[in-house]
Amino acid sequence: MQQLAEGKLNLVAARIRERKAPTLSMAPMIDCVFLLLIFFMVSTTFSPIPGLRVQLPPPGKPSPDKPKGLTVRIANPDPGQDSGTMVLNDEVVQIDEMFTRFINAPEEATSMLIIQSERDVLHEQIVQVMDIAKQAGIDKIGFAIVARD
Repeated sequence: MQQLAEGKLNLVAARIRERKAPTLSMAPMIDCVFLLLIFFMVSTTFSPIPGLRVQLPPPGKPSPDKPKGLTVRIANPDPGQDSGTMVLNDEVVQIDEMFTRFINAPEEATSMLIIQSERDVLHEQIVQVMDIAKQAGIDKIGFAIVARD
């Protein structure tokens, strides 16, 4: 009887040693991951990127009417210079005094700022003028172009 019990134990021990490790199928997990990915892509909403509204000049002939508001003309920088000369309503101004000029301008003039720049003016200088205008409370910013001869 003891031999029979030992034989059964040996048989059970042999089966345990022969047992293969369980395998996991990756296909259902990949399906779940893709379903979650699709769900999040569809349910995600994207918020609009804040920015500035800019009035671009209409194509065609330039308007002979002088626009109302402040006008900043930016000339091409001289060789070796980073920024061009800025003229605010026929007065030469520097970038650091631009804010006080905007604040001290009459109320009807601060409704809109028109930026008129030449071809080689750096975008950085134009963006600085736009930032200063926003800080001074000017909400509308437009661009004007110079007609080529």
